[in-house]
Amino acid sequence: MGHIHNVKEEYLNLQRRLDQTQSGLPPTEELYEILKILYKEDEARLAATMPLRPSPLSTISRWTGRTKEDLELLLDRMAKKGLVFDFFHEGKKEWYYMIAPPVVGFVEFSMMRKRTDVDQKKLAHLFYSYVMNGKKFPQGLFSGETQVGRTIVHETALSEGNMTEVLSYELASEIIKNSQGGAVSLCFCRHEAMHRGEPCKNPMESCTSLYTGADFVIRHGHGRKASAGELLDILAQAREAGLVQICDNVKNRPTYICHCCGCCCGMLRAINELGLDHAVKTSQFLAAVDEKKCVGCGKCARACPIQAITMVAHRPEQGRKNPLHSRIDSEICLGCGVCVDACHKDAMMMERRKERVLTPEHTLERVLRMILERGKIQHMLFDDQAGLTSKFMNRFFGALLRLPPVKRALANEQIKSRCVNFFINGIKREEGEQIANV
Repeated sequence: MGHIHNVKEEYLNLQRRLDQTQSGLPPTEELYEILKILYKEDEARLAATMPLRPSPLSTISRWTGRTKEDLELLLDRMAKKGLVFDFFHEGKKEWYYMIAPPVVGFVEFSMMRKRTDVDQKKLAHLFYSYVMNGKKFPQGLFSGETQVGRTIVHETALSEGNMTEVLSYELASEIIKNSQGGAVSLCFCRHEAMHRGEPCKNPMESCTSLYTGADFVIRHGHGRKASAGELLDILAQAREAGLVQICDNVKNRPTYICHCCGCCCGMLRAINELGLDHAVKTSQFLAAVDEKKCVGCGKCARACPIQAITMVAHRPEQGRKNPLHSRIDSEICLGCGVCVDACHKDAMMMERRKERVLTPEHTLERVLRMILERGKIQHMLFDDQAGLTSKFMNRFFGALLRLPPVKRALANEQIKSRCVNFFINGIKREEGEQIANV
């Protein structure tokens, strides 16, 4: 931990607060350097008391003792830096704010555009050291079954039979069309790699934001507005380049689609370099090979972004002219379809997985699953700064009751308070309770 005793209290408190989010943020010397670059002292002081869920300006004013006018200016400045998320609540007719978690949050926003207010080159080296050398952060972030991102299969890799069974949230083109456009920004991962002296040949301006994510990006200058047509063009170019589509891991109104390469993407590198095989949720598909058609050229293996394909020898008794054929490691295959597009012998195909992959309905469910699996549920339930309202608790435990039995059991092991049981029983009596998109 090095020189942590020299860190100011504002940054110690900020680290502790950010560590309570679903991403986690373990302390290291590199982390405190990152926080000092991104947050001014007054920003760190405020962020350390920010809620983990969206709250109105009036509530934040009561917690901090600051005037609404002072807070509004500071929060807007922090949102422009990607340190705070804000959105306009149409029902309440007022702005809501929450602290931006590390992922997806201030880490990505630090590099989604060129900036002169921070030393991006220094940040790039610090991020790399914190993530790849320290390893505690990615190990915590990707420790659960529910991940931040999910793989979307290349539509060009699907057969006509598969296409008839595919749902709209499983297709990147349908997600983009339904969004009616969004925003495009610099790819955080490739921008960071460039600053570390490892430039990538793939397009830099490719990070796609949608729905509320796009609204935030455009409003605060983290990217530019883009039509659905332009986003579909970016998608097509990414497929041709053999990139993996990784989407916000929700069914409804996903906030982003990334076009990822194995050399730069933090999630794919966690698989390749740290051995965290399930850092990205798989698609509903799995790659398969027709050994009779495979000529052993190895193009599919070279194209695979996580080395899930190896070339193995045919058995001698098969008497095959080509000595090698492809073999898929089904335990780690993402189901991205990149290998199918790379094969020119029609030997690769995508098949439906035998067991359906669970995708959370919306952000609230994904966050709930993540904090359950990572042992952080108490921070959401008993957030001293926020104070829990009955409405939020009803929505929260409504989502909890919809979890599979195993995950409900996990939640019950962590939740000891009688008031929790009270809210759970209350929701059970309200059969018509619906969880709104958040």
